[in-house]
Amino acid sequence: MPASDIALYDLLQTIRPLHRRVARSVASHLEGTGIGVGARAVLACLAEGGPATVPQAGRALFLPRQNVQKWMDELLAAGLVAKHPNPAHRRSPVAALTDKGAAFFERIRSREQAFLAPLASDLDAGDVEAAARVLSACLAHFAAYEDDPDRPGPIG
Repeated sequence: MPASDIALYDLLQTIRPLHRRVARSVASHLEGTGIGVGARAVLACLAEGGPATVPQAGRALFLPRQNVQKWMDELLAAGLVAKHPNPAHRRSPVAALTDKGAAFFERIRSREQAFLAPLASDLDAGDVEAAARVLSACLAHFAAYEDDPDRPGPIG
């Protein structure tokens, strides 16, 4: 087997433990905020991608609509997001961050960025860009195994 095949296999084997550790890190940085990792993902989706319906957010996050609906309801109750009429679909309102939600998310991102800064300073920007290209190519290669054909394609 070529060395590049082995290296790619080894890289793919790091994804699950890395994902678990990152999720635990995110959860620890959310302690005391009143929200969990799932609701944080929905906040990020709205902060970075703009207003969205629950199905749109689910596709963007590669998560089931039902989970996103639960987290969206939590965020609505907390006043972090607001529903707006959707001219394209009467039963699927558009959700957007409130001013409170935008400020709340900015505080979370600032905390996370401060935690990531030492790691980022130890990494070469070109290596990070190359890693992003590799992971995007992997997403594209495995796209046939996606369970929702309406979800977006690779990053980038």
